Amino acid sequence: MKKGVIVASFGTTHEDTRKKTIDVIENDIKNTYKDSIILRAWTSDIIRAKLKKRHNVHINDIKEAMEEALCLGVEDLLIISTHIMDGIENNKVKEVAASYKDKFSRIRMGNALLESDEDFEYLIKELDSLYEKEDGAAYLLMGHGSDHESNKIYELLRNRFAECGRDDIYIACVEGYPYLEDVLPHLSGYKTVHLSPFMIVAGDHAKNDMAGDEDSFKSILEEMDKNVDFELKGLGEYDFVRKLILKHADEANYVS
Repeated sequence: MKKGVIVASFGTTHEDTRKKTIDVIENDIKNTYKDSIILRAWTSDIIRAKLKKRHNVHINDIKEAMEEALCLGVEDLLIISTHIMDGIENNKVKEVAASYKDKFSRIRMGNALLESDEDFEYLIKELDSLYEKEDGAAYLLMGHGSDHESNKIYELLRNRFAECGRDDIYIACVEGYPYLEDVLPHLSGYKTVHLSPFMIVAGDHAKNDMAGDEDSFKSILEEMDKNVDFELKGLGEYDFVRKLILKHADEANYVS
């Protein structure tokens, strides 16, 4: 039975961060599933359209990737998600996968990055080690955010950091609650704020909305006389994040 793997990501127009994140994730998957055909699918129609217009590069959406798998004779399909949460983008993948369940001998799909209590515990432990506690300093992680109900993971993650003694780690989103203005009052007592993207890739949002010189997290905090530094390192660059993605793939459930 021919095996195939579709790696489903949001995508990015920034080649530099793609090479460090999505490409590395896909290479890890290729090295793990050596007996499978590895295919790429990006769920963001906007990003896919930009790449087509700017560089004439076509990236399959999830339906196109499923069709390619069928054309290649794949019967046993595994879908690996690199999405942070089980929100709008991840549900696109689930819906398409369900519509194809009768066209493959079997389809399995792994969870998004943060779904179970075990996921939260694992990630908090790793980030606690990564972000060293400093007197007078806070960490502000930038999430993407969404109007989907799963957006509650950001507030939940922040609360769990606090419960673990890391009330110096905050999260603000670009397109969902908590927004930066919701978090700023809590940062008033800190002299220094370290910024990091809480996204698989460090693309447009990280470079401009977080670390840009105008109307960004960085510029707004600097106007509050904070010492601000940042790193443009997507979560996909961290080995412990890629291990969690592979763990979810190993535990993938049958699509029904």
